[in-house]
Amino acid sequence: MATYSKGANGAFSGKIGSIVGSNWRGVNYLKSLPKKNNRQSSDLQLAQRSKFALAPLYLSPIKDILNIGFKDKQLNKITGYNAAVKIFLNNAVGGDYPDFVIDFSQIVLSKGSLSVFHGLNAVLQGTDIVLTWQGIPNRYNAFDDDMLMVVLFNDTKKMYFVYEEATRAALTYTIAVGNTFAGDVFYGWAFAVKRENNVVSNSQYLGSFTMPKA
Repeated sequence: MATYSKGANGAFSGKIGSIVGSNWRGVNYLKSLPKKNNRQSSDLQLAQRSKFALAPLYLSPIKDILNIGFKDKQLNKITGYNAAVKIFLNNAVGGDYPDFVIDFSQIVLSKGSLSVFHGLNAVLQGTDIVLTWQGIPNRYNAFDDDMLMVVLFNDTKKMYFVYEEATRAALTYTIAVGNTFAGDVFYGWAFAVKRENNVVSNSQYLGSFTMPKA
């Protein structure tokens, strides 16, 4: 694109061939039309675009959670969301285009130096998901008042649920899912968050849970 001054016949505006004349804020411009690209995307390009489109579908709704989950590990100053996306694309997406599959056990919601909840286990009892764990506190990286952050994903309805009511000292926590989601499949993760909200543990995969039908 180039600028030009008015000649004897005044400024040129409009299109002649592949040249377009225009004026913006009193400055006259000449630019060429962009070349049309008639090349179709390759199968590899289509596969890559389709794969990358999965990340925001599954992770965007919990972007705030991911930014907390990776705060403990700065990871070269990238956001927690971007760190989770990288892991998701590298480890959690399998299969071949266009039939990609998600391995939910490979999705990571947090990385940090806080101690995990040892012996963490989650079982479905009726329409409740019951979590149990061992306390094992210490004065360095495992404190009684560390919060348990639980994230459930309803894969059937593509909905997230977040729970942050239990502490490490409680040793058990019950999530009352109820009959609203009968037949739906849930996936779950959990991680510890220090009271100052600035240190976390690595996330732990809880498994999948199919809600009983009424």
